[in-house]
Amino acid sequence: MDERALYALAVSDGKTNQEYLLAYFEQLKNADEGLQLSSDALAKDAYSDEKVKFFLLQVLEHHVKVRYSQLKSDQIQIVKINCMEWLKKCCTSDQKLFIRKKTAQIFALFFVQEYPSKWLSFFKDVIALFGYGEKAAEMYFRILLAIDEEVVSRHIQSPSVEMERNTNIKDAMRVHCVPELVDSWYNLLKLYEGSNAELTCLCLQVIGAYISWIDIDLIANEKFVGTILRYLKDELRRESACECFFEIISKGMEPTAKTRLIESLTNALENVGVLSPNEGEDLDFVAKVAKLINGMGIQLITSWSKYPKVNGEVNGEMGQSAIILKAIERKIPYMLRFLSHEDDDISETVSEFAHSYLGLLKQMKVMQGPHIEYLRKLLFIVIKKMKFDDDYDFENEEEDEAMFQDFRKQMKVLLDNIGKLDGDLVVSTLHEYVQRTLQNADKVPLLDLELAVHLVYLLGEAIPGQDLFNDSQKFSKLQEMMISLITSKVSWAQHIAVKLQYFETVTRYERFFYAQTQYIPEALEAFLDERGLRNPSTKICSRTSYLLMRFTKVLKSQIQPYVDNILQRLQDLLVNSQDDSYKSKSQLNGDDLNYLYELAATLIICSGASPENMNAMMQCLLSPVILRFTKVLSMLDSLRNDELALLNSAQELHTLMGFTSRASKAFSSQLSLKASGCAECFKEALPIFLQSLTTPYHRDVIHAGVRQYLHRMIICLGDELLPYLPIAVTHLLKDCEVRDIQEFIPLINQLIARFKTQISPFLCEIFLPVVNTIFSILNSPIDEADMQAVKERQILRRSYYLFLCTIVNNGVVEVIVNCGADSIKTILYSVVQGAAEIPDPQGQKNCFVILGKFIDLFGDEMNWMGFKEFTYENILPACLVAPLKPVFDLNDGQCFLVLQEIAQVLKMILVKRGQEVIQYLHASYLPQLQCPEEAAMDYCNTLQNMDAKHFKLYLKQFYTRWRRRPEFSSIR
Repeated sequence: MDERALYALAVSDGKTNQEYLLAYFEQLKNADEGLQLSSDALAKDAYSDEKVKFFLLQVLEHHVKVRYSQLKSDQIQIVKINCMEWLKKCCTSDQKLFIRKKTAQIFALFFVQEYPSKWLSFFKDVIALFGYGEKAAEMYFRILLAIDEEVVSRHIQSPSVEMERNTNIKDAMRVHCVPELVDSWYNLLKLYEGSNAELTCLCLQVIGAYISWIDIDLIANEKFVGTILRYLKDELRRESACECFFEIISKGMEPTAKTRLIESLTNALENVGVLSPNEGEDLDFVAKVAKLINGMGIQLITSWSKYPKVNGEVNGEMGQSAIILKAIERKIPYMLRFLSHEDDDISETVSEFAHSYLGLLKQMKVMQGPHIEYLRKLLFIVIKKMKFDDDYDFENEEEDEAMFQDFRKQMKVLLDNIGKLDGDLVVSTLHEYVQRTLQNADKVPLLDLELAVHLVYLLGEAIPGQDLFNDSQKFSKLQEMMISLITSKVSWAQHIAVKLQYFETVTRYERFFYAQTQYIPEALEAFLDERGLRNPSTKICSRTSYLLMRFTKVLKSQIQPYVDNILQRLQDLLVNSQDDSYKSKSQLNGDDLNYLYELAATLIICSGASPENMNAMMQCLLSPVILRFTKVLSMLDSLRNDELALLNSAQELHTLMGFTSRASKAFSSQLSLKASGCAECFKEALPIFLQSLTTPYHRDVIHAGVRQYLHRMIICLGDELLPYLPIAVTHLLKDCEVRDIQEFIPLINQLIARFKTQISPFLCEIFLPVVNTIFSILNSPIDEADMQAVKERQILRRSYYLFLCTIVNNGVVEVIVNCGADSIKTILYSVVQGAAEIPDPQGQKNCFVILGKFIDLFGDEMNWMGFKEFTYENILPACLVAPLKPVFDLNDGQCFLVLQEIAQVLKMILVKRGQEVIQYLHASYLPQLQCPEEAAMDYCNTLQNMDAKHFKLYLKQFYTRWRRRPEFSSIR
């Protein structure tokens, strides 16, 4: 051994020595000498330093795991002897735990290579070391656990070859050694149960690991079960005993036998008294018992659901099904007890059982008395467990709070499922709880109050469909709860969670306010005063700004009498053209104010005023924004030496344009905007906003705001936007970079889809500059290691193909056709490349759409620009080659859509070229691909005779069958 390298390992002496060590490690890993040296050194226990020992074990591990097939039999024999010597050392001396675990792993690797054909005596050789005492027994158990990881573990997905190997190993073990192994486990349990709890726990872990594939009767018998039951009374062993029992009952078995096993074990556990832990019991143990009950319940319910499928409708089936159902019901009280435990982790442990039990009840045609009572008890527990803990930190929610929120969601799922089973029970129970709590709102703890309001909110999802509103009794109870909620002092509660839940709940039930309009003023007042928008809590202000907007939009007609009051109350929160104090008058940020502008515009629309008055009201809303915009824009030059002030001003310009854009969301179309009389307000803002495109400061921020406004005006102004497009587009494209062009393309696509031929002349002017800019960016060199740059390029390429696709799909293909022969060819070649070579299904799909459109338009013309040759030389090969690429996943949904477009293109070529293309495929192109004659004939016949819908399905089968054949390797 290289002592210098091992010394470097032991002392971690400097970077140079570490590099030398790594080089030496690689040398030892890849040479027979390394195997010999490492195993010899371990056998002789030549080094005392643990890091050196671990280093040697790693070298040995690599050889056994990676180079085993290259080793000669005499080498393997020497290494086995050395390893056994090292194992003896581990059994007779103190070794660190990580050394013992790595040793066990190496023996497991040897085992899978050698057993049973070359080392049938493996277990006998290991068991022969028991005479060395406790350390030998521990190594034996660790080797068994390592073998389980390599051969049996259900958590590891193995390749098919390894799975076959593992099956053969298990079969051989069942024949040759499993009974002896089981006997050794029992003997070791008895030998060390009074002296070494850790060893017996390790043995129980082994039993739990192996029970899944060995004969259950070897373990599920009086001597083993009796022994493990005794351990349930031992604080050092009882958790391991619970885990072992859990693995035993999880073993795959026939339903009747599984039920007998679980019931027998339940009887034994009840006699021992562990299923009803004492108050103050160790929580870790309680969690293990809960896990065991959960496992029993899940296994029994699975057995119950499968049982009818075992024998069919035969005499006795219902009797056995009833027996399993009775066994399940016997576990329900235990499940309810653990679910109601004050520790949420323990409750969560049995939540799967509870959920499965509700699924079982759903399958039953009629619920009987016990089931209804269990359902009632479960509902009460779910309600109780939804309550926030006293130590929940609402201001700084971290990991513990996130875990509770997840747990609360699980309880909500249970509540929803109970609601599906018995909606009347849920409504009446929640009504009783909520009414009792809200009627004493000033006396009950705040967290109880939050829970009551939360339950009202959840009721809308717990009762399926519209049953809550269509059933008069249910809706009546909901109305009573909502009246109590609004008329009580809940909204004044000094707790952020109560207030937030109040506003969420009020917003959810617009149907209540349709029926009870007299309560709208009280709800609005809460939104508008210090309880909502003017609350000192940023969180409450932010959320209520959105919820008030939603509340208003769904209750437009009912809100009409209060429009003037609401607008007046909002005034001081909106923009003042003279200063920027609107930023500090409340806890609202720019995004929150967006909602208020949409709210204000919505209020104007539903005010019932004349178009003239609505226009005046909209002017009052937007004029301060536009004036403020003009003022800030004029200040930019004076701030050019203050980078932070410049950035803040650019962001404010973006925000101000956002307010105006958001106000336009009150209108769904150009028609609705014109009918309101407010179109002029938005039209007047347009040239003012476009002025900002000329500023050189923070163009990305300002241009984003302009694009956002243009997107909205395409919808709202329609044709009136057209005169402004040239200047807008010219500036947006000037000196643009990757992100600029990416964000511009969705805008131009929206313009094309909206105006089509109306903007064809303008589109012809900008088309080639846009395309050339894209080509320039795509062809410029980038660092392939720069993942952000690579991703941006991929997105840009996809956007480019979507741009072309939008053009051809909206009847303005002349934009491409009129740009010159050389440019057309360049564009078409780029589309073929995207269809055949670029691994992006979304882009590929659009490319084939574009090609299909060109074939439809020009495929039968007198060889327009050599398009016939282009079809045969480029388009047709792309159709056949693309699905053969290794990255083309035939089972992926996006790729299947590509196949659909390929089928359409091929069908279109057939329509345009007729038998000519069939002859070309059969006689020329497919033979070039070394496609067998039979497959080529089948392909051509199917293309001719099958419709496009079924042809795409044929293509998937065709490529699945042929893409891996060596004949196709030339085109991959």
